[in-house]
Amino acid sequence: MVDLLTRALPLVQNRDAFVDGHRIRYLDIGSSNHQPVVLLHGFSASKENWLSMVFSLLKRRYRLLIPDLPGFGMSSFRAAQRYSYEIQANRLADWYEKLHLGPAHWVGSSMGGAIAAGIASARPEGVKTLTLMNAAGVSTHSRSPMEDGLVTGDNVLIPDSYRDVEKLFRFTTHRSQGLWARTFPAVLAKDMLHRRPVHRKIFQDMLTPAIPTEEVLMKIKTPTFILWGNRDRIIDVSCVALFEQLIPHAQSKILKGIGHLPMIESPELTARCLHKFWMTPTA
Repeated sequence: MVDLLTRALPLVQNRDAFVDGHRIRYLDIGSSNHQPVVLLHGFSASKENWLSMVFSLLKRRYRLLIPDLPGFGMSSFRAAQRYSYEIQANRLADWYEKLHLGPAHWVGSSMGGAIAAGIASARPEGVKTLTLMNAAGVSTHSRSPMEDGLVTGDNVLIPDSYRDVEKLFRFTTHRSQGLWARTFPAVLAKDMLHRRPVHRKIFQDMLTPAIPTEEVLMKIKTPTFILWGNRDRIIDVSCVALFEQLIPHAQSKILKGIGHLPMIESPELTARCLHKFWMTPTA
């Protein structure tokens, strides 16, 4: 899919950077004269999660920087190192600083949202705005179906079989979930099953951050947008209220009929929401 995109657009580059003993593979898409946007994917995913939305953002004149987070996709994993939110945030902030592009719009999906929040909190000089899209890191009394599964030892995010991979895509999407569950496993199942030990290690590190995410969020001063699908089965939409409480200046929008991955389920709508936020005076 990346190769098709690279052939279709003249301004797509596959690049590598090296940070904290990790190679970070990332896509650099669009004109160097345009405002940079950094897109961070979620757990067990990769940079390809954002490809459905690329054209919608490019036509609005943005430069897109889309990394595989350390430990995922084509970026390095080091078993002896930790992958908690704050450590990953430092790695991504270091990566971006090396590009010398000035403040960017940062968008984080799920786990990527918790990481982007950490960057905005601790390293705000590189963050023009922050978007938390169905973001991880906080919890409420209203548990999601995924969280209910964790209580009984079933982690839908780390599949053990092809059938579990199908279940994962049913959980992460709402709109056309049957289509995703039939299409994506055929392409991704082998790699996802092979990565089970890596994903277990990273998931455990995520559960033990050095700084509670609530404390991180309370320090954010950057213009912030909370974007959420109301049919999210991974992280319940009730988390929006807690994010709003912890970041009082944030704007928020709930997308009806959308699940955990708005950029895949409704890429044009998601791009419009982001662009509108980025064009507001406070952003």
